[in-house]
Amino acid sequence: MGIMSDIFNTISIIVNLASIILALIGLFFVIGNWRVWKRIGSDIIKAKAFLNKGFLEWNWIGIVVVGALIVTRRVFRFFELMTDEIMMSHKIEVIFDVIGFLVIFLLFLIAYQWYKLIHSHNRVSQN
Repeated sequence: MGIMSDIFNTISIIVNLASIILALIGLFFVIGNWRVWKRIGSDIIKAKAFLNKGFLEWNWIGIVVVGALIVTRRVFRFFELMTDEIMMSHKIEVIFDVIGFLVIFLLFLIAYQWYKLIHSHNRVSQN
């Protein structure tokens, strides 16, 4: 049980560190989006977003998957609370961390897609 516990702990540490790094990079994208958004105007952003079918579909799919992953995390947490097995608890903790990472990763990708959309307008307007 000691070796497995150490492996689960190591996986959780790596996944949590990766989540923190992605969240900070995603925050950079969100702040960049917000700063440019204020200068461009919402009508231009709305037009670009709604005229780009692939962008809209990707964002909606991303949001739905994030929501499903959050529900899944809650189900795993509920299952963890309902069981007394320590080993099962470690496994669920790792799954919980991996699902949390996937949520952050998808939110990062959504922020990046918005960053590309907003900043592509910014590059065009600067030329």
